[in-house]
Amino acid sequence: MDIYCTRPTCTKPVNAFADLDAGNTVKTVNQKFCLNCGMPLILVGRYLTEKPLARGGFGATFTARDRYTPAMRRCVVKQLLPVGLTPQQMDIAKQMFEREGEVLETLGAHTQIPDLLAFFEVQAGNDNFFYLVQEFIDGFTLEQIVEQNGSIDEAGVREIITSLLPVLQFVHENGSIHRDIKPSNIMIRKQDQKYFLLDFGAVKQIASAPVGQKSTGIFTPGYGAPEQMRGDKVFPASDLYAFGVTCIFLLTGKLPEELFDAHTNTWAWRTFAPKVSDRLANVLDRMIQAAPSDRYDSAQAALNALNASSKPQAQPVSPVPQGAPIAQSPISSPVPVQPAQPLVLPPLGSQLFAAFSIGFEIALFSIASTTVGVTLNAPMAILLVGAVITLGALWLRITRVMDNKDLLFFLNGITSIALIAGLLILKPALPAFIANVPLPWFAAIVLLAFLAGVGAVAVTTLFRLIYQVIYAML
Repeated sequence: MDIYCTRPTCTKPVNAFADLDAGNTVKTVNQKFCLNCGMPLILVGRYLTEKPLARGGFGATFTARDRYTPAMRRCVVKQLLPVGLTPQQMDIAKQMFEREGEVLETLGAHTQIPDLLAFFEVQAGNDNFFYLVQEFIDGFTLEQIVEQNGSIDEAGVREIITSLLPVLQFVHENGSIHRDIKPSNIMIRKQDQKYFLLDFGAVKQIASAPVGQKSTGIFTPGYGAPEQMRGDKVFPASDLYAFGVTCIFLLTGKLPEELFDAHTNTWAWRTFAPKVSDRLANVLDRMIQAAPSDRYDSAQAALNALNASSKPQAQPVSPVPQGAPIAQSPISSPVPVQPAQPLVLPPLGSQLFAAFSIGFEIALFSIASTTVGVTLNAPMAILLVGAVITLGALWLRITRVMDNKDLLFFLNGITSIALIAGLLILKPALPAFIANVPLPWFAAIVLLAFLAGVGAVAVTTLFRLIYQVIYAML
């Protein structure tokens, strides 16, 4: 088993321990230390880091396993990096890190915000390292989706808006402002296409901020609201600005700096998304107004505007005075929005596995039809059996008893067993088929099915390449 060292200066962070692969050792061993720098590897005796995910100016994130759970649950370990920072930068970074832990402990109760699992400090020699552990979300960020597939259509963006505005309302009602909303901080989970808001490291708590206190200037260029870029006080409307810019990026596939006209100090994004309806465009335009008072006063107000009838509103929503509490109201959507289809190609490995399994399955059916089927001379019976198997497979998938991967394994297994059983039973009646095979007949079946699976992989790879070339040209 490999464990990744989290010390930033370690030159050989990958550590291989063969003894952890045997028995229950991985759950009972007291501790392991980096073979290169001596850093404790099992964080607080519980978390085993697997590989790095990202590294920034103040921190690094890793995937890890929790050995105190039955299935070694995967999680995300975020580490504060104290190396190379000035004392002032270190104080700011530590405050942000501790604030993120406090906020996640409260906001993690929302089903679309990763839950906080642990927060602790590890001492290694003269260095102190701070960690927090979060729920692992297996999916794609919106930035990855656009990079791979290009811009997202209006239906997809509407679904994203409808899904995440209630999350922002929840964050704001709990006295926090995210301050760093951008495509890379929004993730869609593979399992159920649910959207998650990530990275609360820059969050600002409204209730604890002194009146008139200015922003520390933490934002992502292009997505940060003008008041953030000036270092002024931030508001819930600052998050709406960043979310509006994010949605425009999704609709156009272009970075914010390509859509903002510095000469006129206005956004010029509509020409890059001509098919967007006026209602959605008007909502986004209001979200990205320069002055916070000209934007919606809450995420709920923006959601209501998006879901309102086509009749124009008589009066704009009046802004809430600075410092006034945000009124709590239930999040509801009067107009149901149909969920969009997943917006990314499946990972290459998953596609090739599916292609191989399908090719393997087709080969098994082909062999069955030319051996057992011909011998039985009962096409109607074979069709009925095939129909029953197909309907059963569809029922297993529709009812979600099995996912696609399990279903392919199941079908391949059932077909293989049925084919071998049929050939064993009918072997005396199959002299022409059995005698002419140079290999043992069961080995020949496996070989032919394997070759068919490899052929399906080759065809899938070719069509995927053609698709990506044509999409890039368009």
